[in-house]
Amino acid sequence: MSNQIVPGPCCPETGCPPPSSIDCIQVNKLYDFCFQTITRDNICFALPPSCCEAPPGSTAVGTVTSVTCTTAGVVPILNSSGQPTGFANVTLLVTVTLSFTVTAPDGTILCTFSGQFSFFTSITICAPQGVSINCQAPATAVGPCVILDGDVCCNVSVCLLIESVALVNLLVPNYGFCVPAPCVVAPAPPFSCPPVPLYPPQCVTPLPTTTPTPQPVEFPINGPFGGSGV
Repeated sequence: MSNQIVPGPCCPETGCPPPSSIDCIQVNKLYDFCFQTITRDNICFALPPSCCEAPPGSTAVGTVTSVTCTTAGVVPILNSSGQPTGFANVTLLVTVTLSFTVTAPDGTILCTFSGQFSFFTSITICAPQGVSINCQAPATAVGPCVILDGDVCCNVSVCLLIESVALVNLLVPNYGFCVPAPCVVAPAPPFSCPPVPLYPPQCVTPLPTTTPTPQPVEFPINGPFGGSGV
């Protein structure tokens, strides 16, 4: 087991060892990916009848419950000879679903309701023919929100992670199969056995009994400061 190759960086001096074989594996290849932060201001939804008339001082809090992306168009970018470059202008239809909670000034929850809005966004990405465009929203933010004239209006920000992928047969060097290592078992709480530290620390240097006399400083006659020594 000592000569087993394990995942990790190769030695910077000797490099990686030669593979035991070269295999063809089927994987999703990531051709390109990018992120984009989009903020939509003053997204408004009418208060539902279940909210009645929110009294002055009522507040609204919104959260994003889902974000979906649909590829609305892919236009290949051509070079001066009219040949595809592999890049494309991709237009996505993004649909955002939100949930709102309206609270009265005394803390009573008046109602909860949902709303949805959509918008288009366009990006340039490496997307040769045959790839699929995937989109997800790993982070979102809603606020501030205000209640105005029977509407709840908020600013909504969405972080989009967009990628172009394709299922390919990839030729890779092979070092064999991964073999798991024994798990490291942590000591059971609430204590460790033996405790750490087990003994008091050893004193490193004994304290001086007298104050040492400083050594005189001597300067060379033709030292770096020039002139004669003092």
